[in-house]
Amino acid sequence: MEIVRTDVSRATALTGEPVLRVLFCGEGGDCVTVDMARIEAGNDDAALDRARAILVQTATFGLAANDYDARSNGNFDEVAVTAADGNEGVYIFEYRDGEGSRQVPPSRMPSFDAAREEAMRCAIDLLVDLEPGTDALTGWLVRVRDERGELLCAIDVQEAEAARQSRQ
Repeated sequence: MEIVRTDVSRATALTGEPVLRVLFCGEGGDCVTVDMARIEAGNDDAALDRARAILVQTATFGLAANDYDARSNGNFDEVAVTAADGNEGVYIFEYRDGEGSRQVPPSRMPSFDAAREEAMRCAIDLLVDLEPGTDALTGWLVRVRDERGELLCAIDVQEAEAARQSRQ
């Protein structure tokens, strides 16, 4: 879908929670809406970047495996917003998926710091899915590559767990 219009507005989710709503409209009238909690209004660029990242993650991973996952798909985690530092670029996120990995389509982010923060947030989310005794509780969870495929950073289990504990 080629995006021809975007709108950012405040709204109320079905649960009654206030959300920031991003509407992506494409040619032919197709539209996609992304609702996000705890995102500051007034910073439309940050809201658009976060909504794009949510769409990329949603489009590349499977459907909810159970009722809990279905209710959690809104992902209302707080996200730190990083201002653009002039290093806007294209970043490719690679996620550990069992014994393999999965790359998502490239995303345009305002800076490497914003891409790294998104990788850290995703790595923390992936920690929940690790099962002691079944999954390896070591190694990388999320890698960030540039548009040429060069590895820029990798977030491992230990780093994600430390970040998760410091954010509680």
